Amino acid sequence: MKTVNHALLAAVIATVVVIPQVAAADKLKVAVIPGIAVNLDAARVDALSQDLADALQVELDIEAIGGLEVRRALPAEGIPPDCVATPACATDVAKRVGASQLLFVVMVDTGTGGSIQVDTTWVEPSTGKSASRAAIDLASLADAKARFITAAPSLLPDAPVRAKPKTGGFGGMMAPAVPRHVSTPAKVTGVLAVVGIGLGIGFGLKARSGYKSCDEDRLACSDGDRDSIRTSGLIADASFLVGVGAAIATTVLYVTSGKEAHLVVEPSPQGAAVAVIGRF
Repeated sequence: MKTVNHALLAAVIATVVVIPQVAAADKLKVAVIPGIAVNLDAARVDALSQDLADALQVELDIEAIGGLEVRRALPAEGIPPDCVATPACATDVAKRVGASQLLFVVMVDTGTGGSIQVDTTWVEPSTGKSASRAAIDLASLADAKARFITAAPSLLPDAPVRAKPKTGGFGGMMAPAVPRHVSTPAKVTGVLAVVGIGLGIGFGLKARSGYKSCDEDRLACSDGDRDSIRTSGLIADASFLVGVGAAIATTVLYVTSGKEAHLVVEPSPQGAAVAVIGRF
């Protein structure tokens, strides 16, 4: 009975270990192999090779390696310039890096403002197939990743494309456009504008009339009359200020009351940043 139990336990352990290895082997592994480099040192070549490997993994459902990881697996003296055209050399490189497909890269610094041309050749050592790919022109090192991501599908056209995450996680709908209109706050400020300007005109006329009377008959104009004129003038000025301010507020409220149609977005629990552009 104990022998049977040990056998069952060994079978279970073997199953647990083997299944992940089979799953990993199903994914295509590609290595970016640095070849000829003109006017570029090893550090820049490795950095660009790593950027290319990262870009391949972003766009394609593969495993890609490059940069120092690949260089450490290659001979210390590097690979021969004609390795890409030599089946035995390509097979040796593939075994060293543990990849089934290779992308040999040739990088040339053209000397024009830091621009770099990257030529790639795809090789599948197991079948002996190879193909040159279109050159990739980099205006600078800064835009290398973006250019590599764009070029990735054309470098490995038979590789499966990585499924993009849905822009879901966002729930929303288009809000309709709202024409300009007189809102309740605008109505309130409009009434204040009318009342303020009306009072300003009324007290202004009263102050003007009193001033004219005093000017025509100064002896009959008492101190009380002068105080009344001064008070009317102050009330007129204050009323005009309130009226003009309310009129400006009414105009602003009316101008900003309309909205263009825009997307109403509800971010997912993971969070997101959304820019909404429109005229309000």
